[in-house]
Amino acid sequence: MKYSILHLALAEAVLAFPGMEAPNADKRQAVPPVAPFPEYPGLPNQALFNEFDAGEQLVDVHGEHEYRDPQPGDIRGPCPGLNAAANHGYLPRDGIATYATINKGLWEAYGLDQTATQFLQQTTTLFDGDPLSQRWSIGYASDKVSLLGPLAGALLGTPTGICAYGHSKSENDASITRGDFLAPEDNSNCASYPKFYQELLDLSEKRANGLITAPVLAEHQHNRKMFSEANNPNYFSPVFGGVAFTPAAHTFVWALMANHSAQNPRGFLEHSVLDAFFSYSVQPDGSRKYEYGKDRIPENWYRRSHKNPWTLPDILLGVASQCLAFPSTCKVGGNTGEVNSFDGVDLGDISGGLINALTDLQDPARLACFIGQNIQAEAPSSLEKIFTGALLKEALGLVGPIIDMLGTCPNLPAGKSVNQYGNKYPGAQKKMGDRGYTAKDSNGYPAGAP
Repeated sequence: MKYSILHLALAEAVLAFPGMEAPNADKRQAVPPVAPFPEYPGLPNQALFNEFDAGEQLVDVHGEHEYRDPQPGDIRGPCPGLNAAANHGYLPRDGIATYATINKGLWEAYGLDQTATQFLQQTTTLFDGDPLSQRWSIGYASDKVSLLGPLAGALLGTPTGICAYGHSKSENDASITRGDFLAPEDNSNCASYPKFYQELLDLSEKRANGLITAPVLAEHQHNRKMFSEANNPNYFSPVFGGVAFTPAAHTFVWALMANHSAQNPRGFLEHSVLDAFFSYSVQPDGSRKYEYGKDRIPENWYRRSHKNPWTLPDILLGVASQCLAFPSTCKVGGNTGEVNSFDGVDLGDISGGLINALTDLQDPARLACFIGQNIQAEAPSSLEKIFTGALLKEALGLVGPIIDMLGTCPNLPAGKSVNQYGNKYPGAQKKMGDRGYTAKDSNGYPAGAP
């Protein structure tokens, strides 16, 4: 097999950190975590970097980048990092992301490398936006996304965005603080719920003296998935949204929201900084109040160094570390209409033998090929809802370059899409209108159309 630069980087990381190797059978039976989640996940340099440049790393939150509340018609969604970037003008303030603004804005604000921003941009436009215009909504569906504007909805269908109907494509169940879209209650997948946020803060007090560390977030991801299995009869975890995107989002919080200093060049994340990014304020009684869409970058906040960016290989290694530390969080499948009824998918069946066990996902190179295979399998059914004829063919032409970003995966089996393996899971079948809610959930948060 030929290996790409990405795969060689991943292999180097595995050799540098033997703990990334799959545990033996006895260890897999242990109570989670099966293996420690790295304090500094990603490539080896993440644990070694020790430089700090205050002038280069201080993020500007004044002038052009002053904080502004979203205005009527501006879109905000489930990702606090994207919301904060839009509220400070690092992304368009209307919430419609473009190829150029994602690459430039997330690099300037967070130090997210273009290997990562390009993958984020291409997969999100593929599943939730318009691959032809290279625009997508960071929240609800919008006519601004499509090349044809309002006419697109009538002719082709409107790209979903990553809220509401975009659920289970990028954004997914068991997120950091958002609700499960088809849960009986607390089911806005766009708004944050204080009880889930407080669980994260409490866990940080218990595990890391109040710091939000990468291991704390990995354990929180495990806890959130266990909560969803026990409380949401419609809980569902597909390959991309559930196994890849959701664990990656948890690691993003540490990787992209941590503050940096000369004493802590690799970053440290305190509650007050997370409060700003997640739009929480401390009340007189010590509780925290959430305000939808008002996520912000704190004053005197220093992003990760551009000499040590967060890259696509770092993301893949973070997900592989999650699959090693908490194997159950990487299961594909869901509840079958009752709580605690999780039924897993045969990985060998949906991957054509590429992946046969959860331990296979602990190998970041194989994980990368599995993700690429899934994107290839899901793209036609996703795009056929928006495009037809020549436009569909042009949009599907973008799938190959996305897979190439993940490395060299020769003779990749076709794989199966959710439409092929999800029939027995209500969470894979139901749509927003099936649950009986309209614009708000039981807490008054946006649940469907704004």
